[in-house]
Amino acid sequence: MMAAAASDQPRWMGEAALPSGWEAATGYRDFVEAEPNPDARAVVRERAVQAVLDRARSLLRHGARPMALVESGWPADGELDLDLTLERPRPWAPEDLRVVQRLPRDADIVAVLDMSLSMTGEKIALLAVAAAILRLKLERLGVVAFDSAAHVLTPAGSTLHPREVVRRVLEVPAAGFTNIHAGLTAGAEALSRSARRERLGLLLSDGVANMGPDPVLAAGRFPRLHVIQIGAPRPQAERACRAIAEAGRGRRLHAPTYAALPRVVRDLLYRL
Repeated sequence: MMAAAASDQPRWMGEAALPSGWEAATGYRDFVEAEPNPDARAVVRERAVQAVLDRARSLLRHGARPMALVESGWPADGELDLDLTLERPRPWAPEDLRVVQRLPRDADIVAVLDMSLSMTGEKIALLAVAAAILRLKLERLGVVAFDSAAHVLTPAGSTLHPREVVRRVLEVPAAGFTNIHAGLTAGAEALSRSARRERLGLLLSDGVANMGPDPVLAAGRFPRLHVIQIGAPRPQAERACRAIAEAGRGRRLHAPTYAALPRVVRDLLYRL
């Protein structure tokens, strides 16, 4: 009788003691590796995902979805742009009236994330926030993680729900070396299958590879590749990131700490 009574106990007796909020996100990997109960792991996973999304949304408050300006002639739909119209040579014809439409960007973007052995705890949580910011503001997002090898978390053009994108990033085990070339190669291959007008890669890393060929060789395969260098400024890392960005016909930006990374990603997104 005592055993039967114990089996009737509420399922979540210990739920209140489980990590929650940002603590769940930063400690997620350590928790799931140590916790044998799958129900407890599932609860903490959902809490961690929600904490990441909450932080991403707080940084995106009042921000608009990135749009493309498309210029055409009257009588197309859109708003009359007086400045563009005045630039047309005179005498004007009706089709010289310039109309501008704001349309969702016809773009595929692939984020390439450094998830090597040093990426633990809060660093992984903040990388997940960066990925969430991109997915919340873009209609499509591909995500590639890399350590010694590349791992495609979502393919280019994916419309996977932001919750699932965050979950996949959080569940990548930080392991192995830093093979930036492998990550960039996988990202470039993913974009090569896209038919979108605009194809863009975004590398998030300290830029210092300790395995694989020179990342510059893979960077040139992107139509455009921006690099966000993460960490304290170091000449070696800065030179590497600038060389990768230059080969990818993109820009090198700097997040001095992982805590600064989500804001740098957000600001770049609005300037794309």
